[in-house]
Amino acid sequence: MNRVLLFAGTSEGRQLAGELARLGAQFTVCVATPYGRDQMKGLPGAEILCGRQDEAAMEGLLARGYDLVIDATHPYAQLVTQNLQEACGRASVPLIRLVRPSFQADRCRRCHTLEEVVAALEKTEGNVLLTTGSKDLAAYTRLSRWQERLFPRMLPDGEAIAKAMALGYERSHLICMQGPFSREMNVALIHQFSIRVLVTKDSGQAGGFAEKLQAAEETGTQVILLSRPLQETGMTLEETKQYLARQFVKEEE
Repeated sequence: MNRVLLFAGTSEGRQLAGELARLGAQFTVCVATPYGRDQMKGLPGAEILCGRQDEAAMEGLLARGYDLVIDATHPYAQLVTQNLQEACGRASVPLIRLVRPSFQADRCRRCHTLEEVVAALEKTEGNVLLTTGSKDLAAYTRLSRWQERLFPRMLPDGEAIAKAMALGYERSHLICMQGPFSREMNVALIHQFSIRVLVTKDSGQAGGFAEKLQAAEETGTQVILLSRPLQETGMTLEETKQYLARQFVKEEE
């Protein structure tokens, strides 16, 4: 195995990039934002590409010649995953989908779309902690009194912050931090901003989902859960690391 193409953007993606560097691989990492790019700086053997890739761009990358593609994007990045599957299929390049195991969640209001989430929020009162990422912020502006009620927690990325402010979110309502977060941190934020409702995705153990639920239960905060768009199959982080280790050991032999 000579060249690996890694689509990152998650904590697992960062760990895999570190593992590839440790194994001495020559690899390319694709991230969507400058913040993601900064997280990858200094990795030996890594070429970092920043920017969102559509299917045509993916096909152009694959034409450069890769032996393996790893999709370590977020469980909710459905379009990226679908485009990557189709591009790799046409190019006949092996693809590993890294899957975060889902976390069993009880006592949550489950919604399948952002429209359902907004409709559910209309039936609640009080401040809302949004932990579903900056990409979906526009959808929440359909909520009544949204500027007063919504407190988005998001990465400290300048582009995302500018987008939120352009939509009309109050600067004082933006909680810009790098996760995942402990139960204690979640509890502290809930108290700090008088949160009554927590909106989250099933981000799995790696995304701090359990700690959100624990904090919500401790503080009596209602949880609205945006369900995963797909039930996926693939490899876990540890399985992917083991697979890579076997491939590079074979090359050394």
